[in-house]
Amino acid sequence: KELFDLYHKKVYRIAYGIVRNREDALDIVQEVFIKLFRSLKNFKGESNLYTYIYRIAMNTAIDHVRSGKRKSTFNYDNNLYQLSDINGKRPDSLLYEKELEDILDRALNQLPEEQKATLVFREIEGLSYEEIAEVMGCSVGTVMSRLHYGRKRLRNFLKVYLKLGKNI
Repeated sequence: KELFDLYHKKVYRIAYGIVRNREDALDIVQEVFIKLFRSLKNFKGESNLYTYIYRIAMNTAIDHVRSGKRKSTFNYDNNLYQLSDINGKRPDSLLYEKELEDILDRALNQLPEEQKATLVFREIEGLSYEEIAEVMGCSVGTVMSRLHYGRKRLRNFLKVYLKLGKNI
């Protein structure tokens, strides 16, 4: 319970960052903590516990995407805006933010899973290059490369969208 209370929001953000669907992300959170509970006796303490949990979360989310279990990314019940966020914002501002979020979701879904996961760890979770390398089981150079090419692909996708006014 303590581990769940401490890490479930971070695991959700990782899962959502990869699968881009609320229901899938919630399913993945449950699966991650079941896997963690079952494997905790095998944890040797050679890495930080949060690194171990993040690795389970990332692998579970990527496996979920690869397995084809994904639900539609369109979500009527998208509760990304809390009531406190809406207070004081104009409807056109909220609509613009939602449209931008949808565009970014589509752009992220164009990325290979490893680039997407690396961007989520760096930009959303704020992990260092070294922490990402440990979680993903790769070198710091690979992390830097994935970030570089992931950002470049996002930039190109968004540039085309903005330049041509495409309806993505």
